[in-house]
Amino acid sequence: MYEKQAVSIASAFDEKELSALVVGESAAMRDVMTIVRQIAKYPATVVLLQGESGTGKDVIARALHYLSARPPHKFVAINCAALPDMLLETELFGVEAGAFTDAKVSRDGYILRADGGTLFLDEIGSMPRSLQAKLLRFLETRSFCRIGSTRTIHVDLRVVSATNVDLHTAVREGLFREDLYYRLKVVTITLPPLRERPEDIGPLVEFFLHHYGAEIENVEPLRISAEAMELLYQYHWPGNVRELRNVIQRGQILCEDHEIRPRDLPEQLCNVATSMRQQLWEMPRLLHLPEDGLDLPAFLQRIEKKFIMEALERCAGNQVHAAQLLGVTRDQLRYRLLKMRAES
Repeated sequence: MYEKQAVSIASAFDEKELSALVVGESAAMRDVMTIVRQIAKYPATVVLLQGESGTGKDVIARALHYLSARPPHKFVAINCAALPDMLLETELFGVEAGAFTDAKVSRDGYILRADGGTLFLDEIGSMPRSLQAKLLRFLETRSFCRIGSTRTIHVDLRVVSATNVDLHTAVREGLFREDLYYRLKVVTITLPPLRERPEDIGPLVEFFLHHYGAEIENVEPLRISAEAMELLYQYHWPGNVRELRNVIQRGQILCEDHEIRPRDLPEQLCNVATSMRQQLWEMPRLLHLPEDGLDLPAFLQRIEKKFIMEALERCAGNQVHAAQLLGVTRDQLRYRLLKMRAES
């Protein structure tokens, strides 16, 4: 009964919520969402999200919530690294009036507020060991006591935790409890960095353009030039999706005529592109004809094929965008593709 209810609610949220929450066309993100949909059918399962900062762990946590049978209830998130040890404990478990000097009234914690819904523990690796034992007991029993109280409170919720550090290493170094680590990783989802899925840059940019362009009413749609888009593809994105979102938001503020151009992008993006172009244009100086000569047509054909295939991969198969990256017309690109197929 519970699983059937989860599936029916998930179908209502598939297109509406996920199109806004999760943007990606790469095989890696499709695999992630396949796992998310499967886990969503089991709304009590504990989930651990791993990945670099900015890869969208909070977005996946929300997707798990909205695709499960829990959307009518709350999604409650707390950053374990943002609060001092004592305050983190009171925020999680709540406090009874008189438990300590400043506790004037009884107050619910995040766990009780999330009852029936989802509790998201971000940066779980930063939780102090003293609190890890108490969290482990809660995960085992789904019950707890407010600080200063002996009354046991039972809750029904899903716990999703996230980390951008290697918890296995933290366990070996004595910084994280081994028993809690294995209790948190009932199911583990690892989110790939943006640099490993460049085919998602285009869809993400389109999503952010629409999102930020819609903030101001009665204006033209926000656009990005082909030159600026090329810079986005060349950058390595250490800040992942969060950094890309910030770049588009910055471009929206600085651009003219509602079109983001290279001059509207951060300096580090332009510097990377300049360096790559310089290396590419210096390549002929480094090349020398072999003593026994070479097959020049075959050599040039190989280089052309490499750039064409890379452009198509970056643009998720969109020939118009790929042609713009290569500085040719769509017809010229199509001619080259037909020629490549005939020669293969």
